[in-house]
Amino acid sequence: MRRHWKVVFAFASFAVVGVAARSARAAPMDPVPDRFYLSPAGENCQNVNGAGYVACQPNNVSWSNMMSELGYAIAPSAFHPARTTGLGGFALSLEASFAHINADAKDSTGTQYWHTGTQGDVNPNNNAFSGVNKFPDSILQIYTLKARKGLPFGLEIAGALGYIASTSLWVGGADLHWAVLEGYRTGILGYLPDISMGGGVRTVGGASTFFLTTVGIDGQVSKPFTLADSAVLTPYVGLQRLIIFADSTVVNLTPSVDPLQQCGYQGTNVPGNPNVPNGGVGGSYTGGPVCKNANAVSDFNNLTTFEKDRIHRWRGIAGLTYKYEILYLGGQFAMDLEEPSSENANMGVSGGKQWTMSFEAGVSF
Repeated sequence: MRRHWKVVFAFASFAVVGVAARSARAAPMDPVPDRFYLSPAGENCQNVNGAGYVACQPNNVSWSNMMSELGYAIAPSAFHPARTTGLGGFALSLEASFAHINADAKDSTGTQYWHTGTQGDVNPNNNAFSGVNKFPDSILQIYTLKARKGLPFGLEIAGALGYIASTSLWVGGADLHWAVLEGYRTGILGYLPDISMGGGVRTVGGASTFFLTTVGIDGQVSKPFTLADSAVLTPYVGLQRLIIFADSTVVNLTPSVDPLQQCGYQGTNVPGNPNVPNGGVGGSYTGGPVCKNANAVSDFNNLTTFEKDRIHRWRGIAGLTYKYEILYLGGQFAMDLEEPSSENANMGVSGGKQWTMSFEAGVSF
């Protein structure tokens, strides 16, 4: 057992160092939802110097499409057969997931939401990010360190911590797995498959403009096969219900414009301000900004939030695991069972089906 713990320690140390070594700087696939704006017909709401200045409107459709696909990509993978590690069992592994996104898709507003809503490459001339990502990745790569621990009564808990490549985002969460029927090896019951149900949650960190959490509820059926008395091969299939919670913080739809400077800021509308008449602007003291350039006051209206999204999706899962002594390997494929728009058309979600391919390697004992 001491040798096993040395393997676990080395394995975990390598994974943690790899994650910690990442830079916290912005990256090409970092979401920038403040680019999701709509201008009123015939107007350019980014023209803050215009005499007829109008406020931008949040593009909630583009926001919903990107959050739906990003939420799918970070969803709990349910990457396990129905059988648990057993009472006192423990597993530590590295998981690599490759989630397809509709990188070039357009929503109903005509916006390519992954092109518009991600940072893009740095312009070598001014060392600044471009205003659009011309070549967004079509596959999001998520690398995760996972630990699973068996408990009594067929229960198993798991923790996960990882990051999304080409972004400054990290992903964390936990799972609970209950094997309703497992472990029968002889007699008639030995022909029955293992059956389990469970759930998990994953949330994104490192984003200042939104909160994104995906909950997954799953059921699994698997059947282990012993090979040469020393290895176990376990195929499994499952069904998973995903619920994606996306909430926006306050975003500035004209991030390159300073509204205070643009309006000729003269302080707040409070008593004692020499630029405020007795009785306050408009007959009351509101505490709001006092502007010299009245036509530019509207730029304050470009601070807004996107609509709260609660997105529902179904996906099927099929996988295979291989265990030899303490070595544990696995592969899994998951895919939408229906178009994302089938349950989320009211939010404007219109992207095509997604799939995720995952691989896992670790130790289990």
